Amino acid sequence: MTGQYYQQPPPGQPPYGMVSPEVDSIKSLVRIAGIFGIIMAMLGIIIMIWLLIVFWPLTVIGLIPMILGIVFYMNCNKINEMMDQHQYEQAKSKTLIWMIVGIIFVNFIPGIILLIAYTKFDNLINATRGAGYVPSPPQYGATPPPQLRMCTGCGQQIAQSYNNCPHCGKAAVATAQQQQSGTRVCLGCGQHIQASYNACPHCGKQAGQ
Repeated sequence: MTGQYYQQPPPGQPPYGMVSPEVDSIKSLVRIAGIFGIIMAMLGIIIMIWLLIVFWPLTVIGLIPMILGIVFYMNCNKINEMMDQHQYEQAKSKTLIWMIVGIIFVNFIPGIILLIAYTKFDNLINATRGAGYVPSPPQYGATPPPQLRMCTGCGQQIAQSYNNCPHCGKAAVATAQQQQSGTRVCLGCGQHIQASYNACPHCGKQAGQ
């Protein structure tokens, strides 16, 4: 399993873990506007029941506000679903449409509430577009970095698996002179130690590592 990083969210979405305060504000306003739709639907039902008793052919008069109120409420819920999915541009457009519908057909009050919510979208969208994205730290099980050792020629840190230093070209293996003298270079700290030592007395590195 290799290291994983936070993926950049799709366009229009905030970085993970970041939630603008405008989101809750807009959702609350849209939710309140939707309640007016339910109230309108209930009034339509009451009118239908009353007309059913008084003069049933006019029952359809109550059917119109009932249907319109339910549709208005459902679309307010749809706007909040878009907000939860970070579809702020689409939610803004839908809010504008149902703001007009609310003012003209439902009630002036829910229309004004949606108008207030609509004015908050610009700050939210601009804040989302301007936010940066930061990679996450490596997760558990990530590939560990290569082990390093010090080159005995130039002192640079190089990968332990290198046979030659990429900076100065010095061989990592013991030279013939070192082999004849019975010494070797510790691949951990670069010190000259006895070839018979199984572990470096300076850094403790095992000879086979």
